[in-house]
Amino acid sequence: MNGVLVSLTEQPVETTLDYLGYMHEHGFRYIFTSLQMPEEDPLDLLEPLGRIGSFAGEHGMIFMADVSPRAFENFSLAELKSSGVTGLRIDYGMGSREIAELSHEWLVAFNASTIDQEFLSELRELGADFSSLQAWHNYYPRPETGLDFDSFTNRNAWLQDQGLQVAAFIPGDGELRGPLHEGLPTLEQHRGQSPFASYLELYQSGKVDHILIGDLSLSDSTMQQFIAWNEGVVLLRVHGARPSHVWTQVHHNRPDIARDVIRSEDARRSYSAAIEPENCVERPTGALTLDNDNYKRYKGEFQIVLNPLPADERVNVIGYVDEWDIPLLPFLQRSGHPFKFLVTMDKGR
Repeated sequence: MNGVLVSLTEQPVETTLDYLGYMHEHGFRYIFTSLQMPEEDPLDLLEPLGRIGSFAGEHGMIFMADVSPRAFENFSLAELKSSGVTGLRIDYGMGSREIAELSHEWLVAFNASTIDQEFLSELRELGADFSSLQAWHNYYPRPETGLDFDSFTNRNAWLQDQGLQVAAFIPGDGELRGPLHEGLPTLEQHRGQSPFASYLELYQSGKVDHILIGDLSLSDSTMQQFIAWNEGVVLLRVHGARPSHVWTQVHHNRPDIARDVIRSEDARRSYSAAIEPENCVERPTGALTLDNDNYKRYKGEFQIVLNPLPADERVNVIGYVDEWDIPLLPFLQRSGHPFKFLVTMDKGR
């Protein structure tokens, strides 16, 4: 299940509710916010918290709040429940007995990096409802502090073996959250990377059950990628595109997987018009190519270049995959997943 992070203070609540409506429409079902903001007056948080909670209840969304013993000095459990909060993310400071009791009334998430076997065994002895327990990773605003991928996946495999669902965060690329505005990923390798590429990596090999956008919004083109994914297609952004029939087609890599290129099994069979040699230049990774008339029976073959190739008078370069979407290519090479293109006017990121 996918979700979003929202701030109670960094933007008007009306903006947040519009964003939540849009994300709910496209399959996002978790809302996460933090109540650990000592610099804020708790009374200023109740109104946006309640409005977001009402939205969550009306739309069947799970509303998680990051809490600590200090937060409970300002908000009682009764106040949180009446505000529409349905889950508590508890990082520290609460005993096992309290957590076991909460699990029978709340969805409860722990810090995925600090859970150990002794803690889980104690919860089982105390009769905790494990169907209401989850493990959530932190997000890391400061560069260089995000988690290592191998350690992350090893821990997630152990957590899932313990019967816990795992959640993690990926960065956004719209309005970034303060105070540093450098992305809020769980994994350091995702900082500055395409949100959709980060999502796909977690989906494919991260051993996670829930993926949340850590920042306050996504760019329009990234959102189009998530919408296309919900429709079963990977959307690649393209710049420098020359006119071609391939941009409107849905493609699949051939099952006989090539080393150097992704070969569309759909393009050549549907096109018979002449293709004159044009822009026969070097082919870097991400180049989009169409074989011209000089390639005889291969005329009309459409490829995405994986490994740099030299210029060839038989091959026209008709565009380039956006730099941010290059990490998607290994997935397309091996998964057989359908893909299509979004032609943009810029020159890549």
